[in-house]
Amino acid sequence: MSCRPHSTRTSSQPLAFHGQNWCARLLGAALLSGALAACDTDTLTQLDLDGVVQHDVADTADDLNTDLGPDSGPDVPPAVQCNVPVDCAYGGPCIDMACILGQCVATAHAIGTACSDSDACTTGDACTAQGLCKGTAAKCSDGNACTDDYCDQISGCKVTFNTSTCKAGDACATWQCASGVCKIATQTTCDDGNPCTADVCGVSGCTYAALQLTACDDGDACTVNGICKFGLCKSTPLSCDDGDTCTVDSCDSKLGCVHALTTGACSDGDNCTKADSCVAGVCVGTPKDCDDGDPCTADSCAPATAVCLHSAIAAGTSCDPGTPCVEAASCGAQGCVGTKKVCDDGNPCTVDGCSAPGGCYAQPVSDGTACGTGQSCTGGTCQ
Repeated sequence: MSCRPHSTRTSSQPLAFHGQNWCARLLGAALLSGALAACDTDTLTQLDLDGVVQHDVADTADDLNTDLGPDSGPDVPPAVQCNVPVDCAYGGPCIDMACILGQCVATAHAIGTACSDSDACTTGDACTAQGLCKGTAAKCSDGNACTDDYCDQISGCKVTFNTSTCKAGDACATWQCASGVCKIATQTTCDDGNPCTADVCGVSGCTYAALQLTACDDGDACTVNGICKFGLCKSTPLSCDDGDTCTVDSCDSKLGCVHALTTGACSDGDNCTKADSCVAGVCVGTPKDCDDGDPCTADSCAPATAVCLHSAIAAGTSCDPGTPCVEAASCGAQGCVGTKKVCDDGNPCTVDGCSAPGGCYAQPVSDGTACGTGQSCTGGTCQ
């Protein structure tokens, strides 16, 4: 049998068939799908790989089939493979499948045709000479040292945060990734504890420059007026003397001055006191007694000499005569002088008088003492 389709094709077109020669149709389909149809292979017609049918010529090296001798019997049509295109197996994104006269025929897309390999981890997908859809691996690096980059075939590039060390070479801090950001984890402390140095962290690490004639605090509560000299803090000792003889004064380097209370004899610096002693941290003495008993003098003590002084009070100044039997007393040349107090209760049966310290008194006379016409005293009463 001679299979004689009489057309040519490009690499992106299926064979065109004319007439009802099923063998030629199948040979054309075989060229595209990669599988020869079940036709007799006689010496009359051969099919080259380029899709051009050679008529009644000898075989060449690029023939798809080789002659196997003369026909051995009648041609037999192949079994039906499809009724509609969906009956044919999917050939991939670079192969179009068609159902032609019951046979599945594949047509390859042109090389370089855009396609999708269904892999989100490739880009620039295109058809190859082998009819495959291939792309270039996607670059998922975001340039961030604090993320781990990877590709998921379905959703594409993804990142996850890491906790790796970042920003190396910083002498003043260590850096570590946190939530996708490079952050300071620890800060270098350059404090040498010396108030007279300028402590700085630079490219090479900590440096300590000596300060000169700058006020400073040496951290000692028992010193004052600190000043830096050649990188050292020089201070003056603190005086803790509170001038109180009833405290023991000392200094604590952390607390400062401490004044502990004491007891015992002391001196309050006043000559007009005696028997001075410490009471609750205070020196207390008993005042010297300079009272001369004269209500018309102002009595005092001279602190410098401890001598008692008695100054006269102005004449006419009220005074206390020291007895209840004198009233309206005032100071004069004779001292505190007043009027004798009159004590009369108006009772003929009492004897009235005045005496210290009680003042006026009334003493009953003897019973039977006449006290009126035909009357006499009885129990201090006139009856």
